[in-house]
Amino acid sequence: MLLTRINPVAKRIATPALGSVRTLVNKATIIGRVGQDAELNNHADRTVVHFSVATSENHKDAEGNLVKTTHWHRVVSWDQKKNSYLHDRVKKGDLVFVEGPIHYRSYTAKDGTEKNLTEIALKNFQALTPKDQQ
Repeated sequence: MLLTRINPVAKRIATPALGSVRTLVNKATIIGRVGQDAELNNHADRTVVHFSVATSENHKDAEGNLVKTTHWHRVVSWDQKKNSYLHDRVKKGDLVFVEGPIHYRSYTAKDGTEKNLTEIALKNFQALTPKDQQ
């Protein structure tokens, strides 16, 4: 089985005798800086909190210059127990740990155009260091 020769993690979750995978994983783990204070929105009978987290990576370009690339990740929480805490505590510049599955969805904007979103549905959260305590 080719899968078991490529990746040791895949080898642990594959069942060689059956040739099938027992577990499929959809999980993002992000440690980065919050881009704006958490926003609380009401939807029908539920509230939702969302905020963005920036991560960055460094690499060298063709001339050998160091280039920093920043990636923005939209985080959303539908957990009614966490939302009040997140809304009160997640502030721009805070260093946070975020974990959860990646969700893709689309919607029709007010101007009639179709929009696509990629979000991390928050399952685990930890505030690591507020910006003012660095």
